[in-house]
Amino acid sequence: MNGDTSTRQEQLTRLNEKVNALVVQVEEGYGEALLEQLIHRMELTVRDFVIEVDGLVERLKQSATTQEELLGKIKSQDTIAGPAGLIPQVSPEEEVPEWEQRLADLEKSAK
Repeated sequence: MNGDTSTRQEQLTRLNEKVNALVVQVEEGYGEALLEQLIHRMELTVRDFVIEVDGLVERLKQSATTQEELLGKIKSQDTIAGPAGLIPQVSPEEEVPEWEQRLADLEKSAK
């Protein structure tokens, strides 16, 4: 994220060195317990983050699949595009309500 290309092990080593330097500054009685608690909490935070990101990626995949399916359905149907969206073609045998006929006439005259 910051352009660092070091390996995970190098990053862990560097982090441990920084944490150890901070622990030295803390009283000896609390240093080791503090370090263990800090590492435990960091591991929990990273685990929760990974779980959250995995869930987001899965939802994105599902959303993309759904969008592709809907787009395929739209492309496969015979439709005409109007200002109100996609309006399915109506066969002459089907009865069209009067208001839909007037709306269609208005759209034709506007073109």
